[in-house]
Amino acid sequence: MRLITIALLLVTLPFTLFASQREASNYGEMGIKPPKSGKIDSVTIEPIDTADTLQIIKLPVMENEDEIPADIYSIVTFDSDELPLDENLYRHHVSKLQFEIPMDYNELVKKQIDFFGTRWQHKLKIMVTKSKYIFPIYEEILAEYNMPLEIKYLSIIESGLNPYARSHSGAVGAWQFMPATGKEYDLTINNSVDERRSIEKSTRAACSYLKRMYAVYGDWLVALASYNCGPGNVRKAIRLSGSTDFWGIYPYLPRETQNYVPKFIAMAYIMNYHSEYCITPVPFDAKDFLTQKVYCDEGLNFKIIADKLELSTEELLRFNPELKATSIPYKGNGYLLYIPEDKVHLYYLNQCDITELSKMQQDSADLVKENLALVQKESTPSIIYYTVKKGDNLQKIATRNHVTISQLRKWNGIKGSTIYPRQRLKIYK
Repeated sequence: MRLITIALLLVTLPFTLFASQREASNYGEMGIKPPKSGKIDSVTIEPIDTADTLQIIKLPVMENEDEIPADIYSIVTFDSDELPLDENLYRHHVSKLQFEIPMDYNELVKKQIDFFGTRWQHKLKIMVTKSKYIFPIYEEILAEYNMPLEIKYLSIIESGLNPYARSHSGAVGAWQFMPATGKEYDLTINNSVDERRSIEKSTRAACSYLKRMYAVYGDWLVALASYNCGPGNVRKAIRLSGSTDFWGIYPYLPRETQNYVPKFIAMAYIMNYHSEYCITPVPFDAKDFLTQKVYCDEGLNFKIIADKLELSTEELLRFNPELKATSIPYKGNGYLLYIPEDKVHLYYLNQCDITELSKMQQDSADLVKENLALVQKESTPSIIYYTVKKGDNLQKIATRNHVTISQLRKWNGIKGSTIYPRQRLKIYK
């Protein structure tokens, strides 16, 4: 790890020096204060409104932080916690992005830009780095659905690009689907799998939802609003306002949704122009994101796969967020499992062993089940019924059937010794 750290410093040193010179010349002009250095802990986001979309997401502290130079975590501070940005500069920047979705500028948007660039800056730095690995997946799917690529920034607002994110209301995943909505958009949710936590599957579901809403409203900002508060609240706002554009219905939307769209616009801006304000990304262990899908035939054992990849089951599970247990939810046509990119060769090298050992494991489990079923069958008594004849008594019947009188009484609810001809008695063998 120390060798990797040294190599990283050698590669980044020229850029660091260049950035330092640029920052030194820009601090006075832009009203930026010298950066503060220090480690970033896993902390809850400071809210600036009543929305809960970003407040509960916690990101893990970097591994091996002690080996990473503290100045990499430099936080740039600004006078009055405001970025040196006015409408003219904003519109100049946005004109270069060629977004399909309108990137309107107003006080609400500026307030969110200031928040993300100052009080949320330590998280922003992590988002910039994580996005390098996650956004290519989003962009491929968005292009497949013929949708604006800038919708990818919505996932930061929803979850901080965290597939394990869970809101107070029960929404889960990078795109924060509620259980009912997730199932409506073909996401499987059961004891073994939660596809709301799948990056690819939840992104497809989000695309389907947003495309459907855009077809209804013809306005991407209104479609985004409906993603947050639901089409019912949007229809109500349209009816009360008499307008069909977002800023026209804005006063009649829920408070959280009023902030939601400005947050999206602000995030789309700051994610593209963070470097203009000397905000730099943090290093992240790329191995956590560099994965490949491998096809698993029906019946392959999760633990055996992990063993052959030299991983613990917990580590392999971490690369497959949709799985809730250390087993593969086969549905009759195999399964695509994510494994670390540097372990792919081990999977194919050991594929025959994985198949054979999995079959042996399954055969052993099946044999145990069969034996257990046999034991249960043998230990489960059979029932016969005896019809009392004239002259019978409990003693005779008990002796004839090799049971006791008390058992006959217990099985048939007999309190005394009286029985009657043609009475049916239950006898367990």
